Amino acid sequence: MHGNAASSLAPPPPFPKRRNAVLRLYDAPLYRDGAFWNTVVWALISGISIPTASTTEPSKLPPWLDNLLAIIAMVIIFGVVPAWIRLLIRRWRWRRRPQPPRQEVPPVPLHAAPVGPALRVSATHRADPATPVSEVPADARNTFPHPIARALRALQQAPTDKDRYEALLDAAEILAITLSVTTAALLQEAGQRDLSLLRRAYFGKGAMFGTWTTWLRELQPLAATRPDLVAGLHQALGDGPDAPGIVTHLNALREERNRAAHGDKPKSQPESALRVAEGTHHLERALAKAQFLKATPWLFTVSCVYRPRSRDFEVVAKDATGDHPDFERRTFTWEHPVGIDMFYVHGPEGPVPLSPFVADLFCPQCRQMEVSYAYKAHKVNRTATFKSFGRGHDIAAPDLVDDLLSLPDQRG
Repeated sequence: MHGNAASSLAPPPPFPKRRNAVLRLYDAPLYRDGAFWNTVVWALISGISIPTASTTEPSKLPPWLDNLLAIIAMVIIFGVVPAWIRLLIRRWRWRRRPQPPRQEVPPVPLHAAPVGPALRVSATHRADPATPVSEVPADARNTFPHPIARALRALQQAPTDKDRYEALLDAAEILAITLSVTTAALLQEAGQRDLSLLRRAYFGKGAMFGTWTTWLRELQPLAATRPDLVAGLHQALGDGPDAPGIVTHLNALREERNRAAHGDKPKSQPESALRVAEGTHHLERALAKAQFLKATPWLFTVSCVYRPRSRDFEVVAKDATGDHPDFERRTFTWEHPVGIDMFYVHGPEGPVPLSPFVADLFCPQCRQMEVSYAYKAHKVNRTATFKSFGRGHDIAAPDLVDDLLSLPDQRG
């Protein structure tokens, strides 16, 4: 994922301080670095005092050049040299600092129990309390909707700690998106109108990482009073001092993505390993909280044929569950027709369309069909932009503008 990490609905966080990021001497942002202001002050003092000072000895140089050289010398001696000495001290202290041990992520076994043919799972499904949290990602690769499962596979196959760091943040954002769009589809089907925040994001600066976590947190009262709308959502959002909810863990990973987006990425493999270990703690617990997604698998419809004798519909759909890109086909008998080439949530009461939140679109950059989610739209230009889950590429989807406009827009 390559979308923006900050939410358009909240003030941006302050930029993190990055040491020696400007000319190797000054910290970024510059306005928070005392050494930078020391250099500026000496430049001002020199620029004011030296041209007005009287000299007794004549110089062979023109007055303007003589003054300029004097100013530069003063700035270097009293401004740049102290910053350079600070850099040497920091390097000396860094070399003496004990480095954290390299932490390897244990390999995830590629074999797993196959997904059963019956996709209609009980809505009261819960994760086995005896299952260690560290084993949740391996299980999710086979039982969660495809975008999450594929992101976890990329995380497991990342060759270095720096690659694993990027894959970890991608997996966290994809988990937030998949959880949000699944919930939004089920709420829309139930006639709920708690989708205005998403609509404003679509027709504003775009739906970003912070948009999803903010919206999920706003659903806490609804999930508590109506736990039947999305079974398991109330337990996932529940936030306690000893058991933080899924939004708390996702926000910790979102803040890490903001930190990286503002230039504070890991500078070495040991630092990457340390930050991966910290992020893995939150990702594993977020996945454990999202276990109810097993009860709402994704389907991609292939055909829908009416059967006059039984007055129902035979539907062939692909099981969009697990990390394998080739979805297995399933055959269903449903009382109502469904659209073709569309993603559905197979909820407890039957199929629920994921449109307009998710669509299967052709990516001009990848030159293939990609599972994509709604990112941004414009009323005036009548354009809609989706992003592929796999690589975050922007994909135009003008046919879905009206569907996004039809989302409820409740103010206040």
